[in-house]
Amino acid sequence: MMKFFVAVCLFFTLASAEYVVKTKDNMLSYREECVKELGLSADLVEQYQKWQYPNDAKTHCYLKCVFTKFGLFNNDTGFDVESIHAQLTRGAADHDDELHGKIAECVDKNEQGSNACEWAWRGADCLLKNHLQLIQQSLA
Repeated sequence: MMKFFVAVCLFFTLASAEYVVKTKDNMLSYREECVKELGLSADLVEQYQKWQYPNDAKTHCYLKCVFTKFGLFNNDTGFDVESIHAQLTRGAADHDDELHGKIAECVDKNEQGSNACEWAWRGADCLLKNHLQLIQQSLA
């Protein structure tokens, strides 16, 4: 019975875990890890550093990698709107506000059946086009 109680407590602790807002240092580390993991060219890295993301397979997987390391994307469930909102507002998100709705408009449930890289690209492309200033400010 004690094991069951501990398991239930652990479940509720994990289920209620709050997103931890990431910093610029986190971003730089994640970028570096993803560049190494994917073996990306210096030309692509230079574009990414300018917040320019071409529509190609390597970039799709790079964005999936970075968003995954941030804890904002999962290969099975896609984007976590609440965590993205928390990141963009540095932890001060009101999930009933207009921004939350706009973030939600950028993500889908992968009805198309795309691979994880393409799925991540769709959401990331929309977020970057519509919320780049907030993304940059959240990492300042």
